[in-house]
Amino acid sequence: MKIKVNAGLWKQIEQHATVWRIGLLPGLVVIGLVAIARMTGSLQLLELATFDNFLRSRPLEPPDERVVIVGINEEDIRLVGKYPIPDHELAVLLRNLQRYQPAVIGLDLFRDLTTDPNRAELAQVFRTSPNLIGIEADGGGSAKLKVKPPPELPASQVGLADIVLDSDGKLRRCLLASKVSSGKIKYSLSLLLAAHYLRTKGIMLQHGTRASDPIQLGLIALPRFRANTGGYVQAKAGGNQILLNFRSHPRPFRVISMTEVLKGRAQPEWLRDRIVLVGVTAPNSLNDTVTTFATKGSLITKAIGTSDDDYQLLYGVENHAHSISQLISAVLDQRPLLSSWSKGAEYLWILFWGVLGIVLGLLLQSPWKTFLGLAGSGACLLTLSYGFMAISWWVPVVPALLALIAAGLTTALFDRDARLLLEQRSLTLKRTYDSVHNGPLQTLAAILRSLDDLPTEKLRSQLQALNQELRSVYESMHQAIATGDQRYTQTPIHELLYQIYENTLKRDLPGFASIRTLIPPDFTPLKECPLSTDQKQALCIFLQEALCNVGNHTVDASCLDVICRHHKSWYALQVIDNGLSNFSLVTREGRGTAQARELARSLRGSFQRRPHVPHGMICELVWRSPKPWWQFYHPFQSTQHPPNRLQ
Repeated sequence: MKIKVNAGLWKQIEQHATVWRIGLLPGLVVIGLVAIARMTGSLQLLELATFDNFLRSRPLEPPDERVVIVGINEEDIRLVGKYPIPDHELAVLLRNLQRYQPAVIGLDLFRDLTTDPNRAELAQVFRTSPNLIGIEADGGGSAKLKVKPPPELPASQVGLADIVLDSDGKLRRCLLASKVSSGKIKYSLSLLLAAHYLRTKGIMLQHGTRASDPIQLGLIALPRFRANTGGYVQAKAGGNQILLNFRSHPRPFRVISMTEVLKGRAQPEWLRDRIVLVGVTAPNSLNDTVTTFATKGSLITKAIGTSDDDYQLLYGVENHAHSISQLISAVLDQRPLLSSWSKGAEYLWILFWGVLGIVLGLLLQSPWKTFLGLAGSGACLLTLSYGFMAISWWVPVVPALLALIAAGLTTALFDRDARLLLEQRSLTLKRTYDSVHNGPLQTLAAILRSLDDLPTEKLRSQLQALNQELRSVYESMHQAIATGDQRYTQTPIHELLYQIYENTLKRDLPGFASIRTLIPPDFTPLKECPLSTDQKQALCIFLQEALCNVGNHTVDASCLDVICRHHKSWYALQVIDNGLSNFSLVTREGRGTAQARELARSLRGSFQRRPHVPHGMICELVWRSPKPWWQFYHPFQSTQHPPNRLQ
């Protein structure tokens, strides 16, 4: 017995393994295609857009009061009367700022031209301001975009103002250092201002001899941007770049106008020991803006009332402020810098979610369960990815979500087809066996029981009938497989039962020979009974099997009664005879009994075979019609004796 159980268990394992193998391979192919799509950059824009959304939706942070923007707005330009701001007014602005004793001043204005009559005044301010940092532009090697630095400032007080934009024109990175056309390594304005501010607190900048060497501020190593960092694919990563970790606040920095400084209306504590950035915040006079979707707000977007649903405009001076803030916050506040996993870890992450989709597609065989399972897993993926972003880790979201859903749906589709194929094969075998059992085997059983008493001609006739029944099994199964058995889909159940009743009683079975009284059955109570095609077929087989049991196992039966009843939500079908039967033989657990019990489970009813008083047997199937749960019902009492129409 143990060997049989193990063999059966092993057979089930093999069947499940076959189904899983059929569903697993397409899912793995889908995961591979997702990985290839990511490697080729097809998913880059979607990943970058998701990256922006996650950055923008992070919890609020307090404004960084260590960085102050002195903005030259439209009102300041009208007050001065012209733009660019003349050298005299700019010199006055810088001298006034120095009176507030800021830690360092960043001048985000190009000042390479020296034709202004008051240039000497501004030059004197440049030479006497060791905490002043000016700008130049290298232009990425393009001569048209190069802008020289103010000639009066030493090279150590000049930083690059170059901005790195992505292929979609949005800002996500900042340049820290680059080798310019002269061959020298130049630092950006943001890095120089941050390094100067940190130096006042005893924290030094450390860097190698090449632009690509790691940059370190105190104990904090700045994670360099690579060509394939995060969701990027073969991005331009020249020089030393870093992902821009925008400060998460609608107004992350204090903004003071040029007029407020010139008229002394700025509070001293706003500027003392601060990093002060001087730049243009006038959208009509100078187009010094970049676009982003990763911030909660910007000066120009708020000023002109532009919708920030798709993107925000960011002043160049704001960009530098965010860059400076992330550097000093990483050193002084342990605010994490944006980082990403290694490529191997990222693809393992994608593989994990893809395999999870495959498992869900295989285990949750219902389409709705699969859909809900994938939706729940997708929500978990997004929540985990957002949690990683909240602690400044960028993990793949789009490819992982795509692998999860695509692999899950593909696997579910192939798995369903494989299971349907196996179920169809199993159903075909079952129906073939049922046809043989309820036809030829019943005839053969009748022949064997009366073999000694049959004359030769009678035996020949019955064997010919058996031969014809065996051939008809093949023909009927072949037709059912080729075109489907239309009888059970098009013919009402009560008509089918009449046909089964008449055809079965015509069979030459020994138990039918003594029957003198056939009470005509009435199957019309089942006319409105909702049954599936399989249930209709099983009910016909049940009636055929019950009648064949009378024909094969009943002795001296004089009457046969088939009763069909419908009471409220319950139905009953009974086959009753009044002959002498071997009860143990009739009630044994054969194929017919198994069929009846399977049908009872399908109909959520019950089946039993019991003695009939005073003689005979009752074969009974009781089931209830589908009904709303809030309605009451009264089932048949199966222990009640049916109307005794045989006496």
